[in-house]
Amino acid sequence: MGHGRSFVAVLASAIVLISLTTFPTPSSSQPAASGTTAAPAATAPGLKCTPAAVRSSPPNPDPLQGQKDPFVGSLVGATLPPGILPISDATRQSIIGVGMPCQEQVSPGGQEKVGLDNLQRGFDFYSWRTFIAMNSPADGTSIVQSQPDTPTRWEDMDSFKQLLDVMLPASQAPPKWPADRAGMEAERERLVPQECRDLHKAQPHSMIVKMIEESFNEPFKTGPLIDQQGHYAIFDILMNRQMFNYILLNHLNTKAGQAANATLAVDFPAGQNATSELGAFMLKVSWRILSDSEIQAKDFHMVKALVLTPPSPKGRQCLSETLGLVGFHAVHKTASRPQWIWTSFEHVRNVPARDEVTAHKLLASYNFFSANCKGACTENATPPTPWDPDPALKLKFRADDSFKSQIVRETPLTNAAKNMNTVFHSMLSNTVWKNYMLLSTQWPSEFSCTKLQSTSAAAPSPKTDFMKQPDMTCSPAPTYLANSTLETYSQGDIPLASSSCIACHSNAVGFQRSASNPQPGRPNLNQSDFTFMLEKAQ
Repeated sequence: MGHGRSFVAVLASAIVLISLTTFPTPSSSQPAASGTTAAPAATAPGLKCTPAAVRSSPPNPDPLQGQKDPFVGSLVGATLPPGILPISDATRQSIIGVGMPCQEQVSPGGQEKVGLDNLQRGFDFYSWRTFIAMNSPADGTSIVQSQPDTPTRWEDMDSFKQLLDVMLPASQAPPKWPADRAGMEAERERLVPQECRDLHKAQPHSMIVKMIEESFNEPFKTGPLIDQQGHYAIFDILMNRQMFNYILLNHLNTKAGQAANATLAVDFPAGQNATSELGAFMLKVSWRILSDSEIQAKDFHMVKALVLTPPSPKGRQCLSETLGLVGFHAVHKTASRPQWIWTSFEHVRNVPARDEVTAHKLLASYNFFSANCKGACTENATPPTPWDPDPALKLKFRADDSFKSQIVRETPLTNAAKNMNTVFHSMLSNTVWKNYMLLSTQWPSEFSCTKLQSTSAAAPSPKTDFMKQPDMTCSPAPTYLANSTLETYSQGDIPLASSSCIACHSNAVGFQRSASNPQPGRPNLNQSDFTFMLEKAQ
């Protein structure tokens, strides 16, 4: 997981000159399609955010040199420096209780010797704050009081909506997201699949997961992931209200709406500390079906779910299962990061790292690897075809359990990420969330990148597209980021082939007839603003 140290000194010195409070904010008020009304204000409904910092009033001079987290000492070494642990109750509460950040707060200054390391530390601290806020109990209590099956804030129907409940078939009425709980319940009832209605009556509070090919086949159709119980891993994608409102306002929830709105430069709203607004937010989560013994062990965050198997010539089944969370992508657009901030967590027992396999330092069991594998044990191999689930097997990959994935992490966690995880695990030691680790946070590292735009179509500068940068991704750091459950088969460090969230999503498009219409004075980063969601319109 390289940062490209050759440009660190230049980058760090450049970044010092940039004030986050004066960074230009991309416009989210471009003209909507004809016949639309003004976008609804972000008021009472939905997940809230705060501009508050954990270190809100650092002393002057600041012994931590502008660092945004309160931990004393460098985190880039092989071990934690003495004195960081234990975390005091006051410090823990200042982190856990502060809430969801509206926008990142980072600085090249701090206790690390290299500016880029301080910035990465700031983004990783932001990611842990986000993870805690998202996974705190939906009832508003503290995450330290949560149980493995406590419903989280992101699972609440007021906070996020599943992609397949937005991109509806043309035969159905358009999606709605009412502000009141009764209205939300009614919309949920309307969208319950026919195959799940009987089970839903008996289990009205169970999460409903509607599977399509993307729910079991990894990006770019690289294959399914099979756990050590022989079940498919299950993927789901969700959006927050800000993203939903923008999609509905601009008719992007249907192919016809996108095609008719070809001149729209897609620009989702951005999170801003100055206005206490949460920007567009995407989640992609991965689940696995838990056995009875795993449910009893309580090592996973768990949900009761009704899982509708993918469309098949053999029909579809609705299965009542207990799902365990194994992967968690959180992606937030902010005013200072128009390429979004990409956070990735996963269960600590998903897979071993390559160096652990080489050194034979393995755990007794993993979710997607067996230390005692016999027979066909090729590492990181895609499963044999056919890949489509057989409804009769109830999300078992093969009736004879002849294949189980043998996955190894190819991009290791940095020492800094490991140490940050250790600190947060100590604060969450009495909860199930101690079993989840941050892999890394990917962010556009060239802060001034989006300021180098053309202002006139007649005189494009730089000499590329009208508004784009030569590198519209603005130098993602770290260069590569892969979640073992969500980018299983694209791990590594091969340019243009290995997983990089920003680089991959910079290729996202929708169903507009032509490229987005460039507008002077704002970045025109790509056609669908770094999301593949618009491709799922029907």
